[in-house]
Amino acid sequence: MKDDKLKIEQRLQNMKRFYIKVGEMIDKLPDAIPEKTRVMLKDSILGDKDLKALMEGVDANRPPRIFLIGRTGVGKSSLINALCEAYVANVSDIKSCTESAQKYECKDNDRVLMEILDTRGIAESESIDDAVSAEEMLINQINEFSPDVAIMMLNCTHRDDVNSDVEFLKKLSKTYADINKMRLPIVVVVNKCDEMAPTRFKNPAEYPENKISKINEVVQYYKGIIVKNGLKIDNIVAVSSLIDWQTPDGMEVGVESIENLPKYDIDNLKIAFDGRYRIEELLDILEEAILDSEARMGLRLASRLNEVVDRLARHLNKIFSGISATVALTPIPVSDIYVLLIIQAVLVSLIASLSGRDISLEAAKEFILSMGGIAVAGYVFRLAAQQGSKLLNAVWPGAGSAVSSGIAAIGTSAIGNAAISYYIDGKTIEEAIKKFEKSKKENTDSL
Repeated sequence: MKDDKLKIEQRLQNMKRFYIKVGEMIDKLPDAIPEKTRVMLKDSILGDKDLKALMEGVDANRPPRIFLIGRTGVGKSSLINALCEAYVANVSDIKSCTESAQKYECKDNDRVLMEILDTRGIAESESIDDAVSAEEMLINQINEFSPDVAIMMLNCTHRDDVNSDVEFLKKLSKTYADINKMRLPIVVVVNKCDEMAPTRFKNPAEYPENKISKINEVVQYYKGIIVKNGLKIDNIVAVSSLIDWQTPDGMEVGVESIENLPKYDIDNLKIAFDGRYRIEELLDILEEAILDSEARMGLRLASRLNEVVDRLARHLNKIFSGISATVALTPIPVSDIYVLLIIQAVLVSLIASLSGRDISLEAAKEFILSMGGIAVAGYVFRLAAQQGSKLLNAVWPGAGSAVSSGIAAIGTSAIGNAAISYYIDGKTIEEAIKKFEKSKKENTDSL
């Protein structure tokens, strides 16, 4: 995915460095932080299974290999662009396998996002050797390509006779399983839903019920053919890959004219209109269908890098909120305020590093103070909780500690959400403060 802030490779390197930075940062914490708290921080972060698996996935990934089968004009390039949320199908032709199949690399600069083997369907393929049929030739090429998933593309508005393609995929999947000792995942994509009548509705949010009903009817039609022919598929989904593009200076341009633009404009095309429909659902389906974990992570990084960063930041926020709650339960008199401030500063620093910024603990503390975080709300809430605990503990032993623990978790979570808003989402400091206040209020009300 093209990223306005940083290119993909830079973002990935930041994510790798971040994990190393955790241990180093904890080791350099002030001596006032108890050793027990340091150990807890390391165990909670570096020992977190989900976080570790995600970081290993970032380090161990490869471009997914996708085999496309579909008639001419079904929208192969538009689908790839829709998946990557950018004009990346300046898809480079790296190998002509014959007139029957074409191998492409979908790139962002020098980074390969996806490898695609495009076929037009067995009915449109031609043999160039009398001794080898077009079908046999394609099967050999596909097995050599070793796809992670096959996408069978169909047209929502033209109910083509797809029986021959279905039969071909059925034979291919059997041959693939025999050779590779594993099944070939198959996802059916019914593209160009935007062209279904009434065609004037291009914004998916405005699709009327009769349009959605017709789309679903086509899906059921194709599903019936697939089931009747005995082809086992992982899923079928109707999508629209419609995206209108514009140059950096705001000039809208049709897809047929893009190749005539200057290279700079092509490399920096922006989305002028986003008419994509159920593409996120398709991404979920593809991730679930792909069996190889490295290819699955490769797909996620190619099409959902921002989502991965956001997921990582929110997971960190959850971990640190839990740590804050545990620290608050530990009687360290007033010094626990200082410990909580350090914990929150570490959280802010790590979230900032995910956005590509390297900030110190002091800078992170300044960010927290600008929120009115632990300096105002956290401290006041903490004292209130401590005073309240005297009354609560009189009738319910331990209840006071639970209140202060909850307050500590809420304050840290609110700080984390504000940091995500500012560093990851690119919001202003004023918007981040509003996010902090909103998060604090929502979580406090839930107590």
